[in-house]
Amino acid sequence: MCNMPSELQSQTSRLNGAKSRGPRTDAGKSNAARSRYTHGMLSKTIVIEGENASRFTALLNALRDELQPQSGIEDGLVEDLATCRWRQRRLLSMETACLTGEIRRQDPEAAAHSNAGRAVIALSSLSSGTRALDLINRYELRFKRQYNRTLQQLFALRALKKNDSCPRTQEVTENNDF
Repeated sequence: MCNMPSELQSQTSRLNGAKSRGPRTDAGKSNAARSRYTHGMLSKTIVIEGENASRFTALLNALRDELQPQSGIEDGLVEDLATCRWRQRRLLSMETACLTGEIRRQDPEAAAHSNAGRAVIALSSLSSGTRALDLINRYELRFKRQYNRTLQQLFALRALKKNDSCPRTQEVTENNDF
């Protein structure tokens, strides 16, 4: 059975809603602007099985808080930054997993070496037997370049907006020959 609101509750809700004029503070406006992002759609496309979607959302929200996107385009760039950073972290995890797996596969005699020595043996083995570390390194550099380019695009967009918002009325009136 559905719990329908009473007529009094409905009327009260309408009256209260009519009083609202929206957020007034910068913080309130910022929260309202980001309210559409709470559904986590982006995290469903970037987070793979075994990863923590709430950690991605926390990363995205931290970047939004830090960079304070002012438009849809800026927010898209911030999402791209979060995606790049998330992929970089994933690659670091993959590199760690490769090295850890190779250390575990070492023969018992390798256990006599120091941890650093065992890591060197594992790195040497991975370097000669597989391209996994090469691929990880290539993708890591790719995402770092992509992150830096995206950040530059965000700052360039803001600089363009700042320059475009300068009043030019004086310049226009000085050049009029009417």
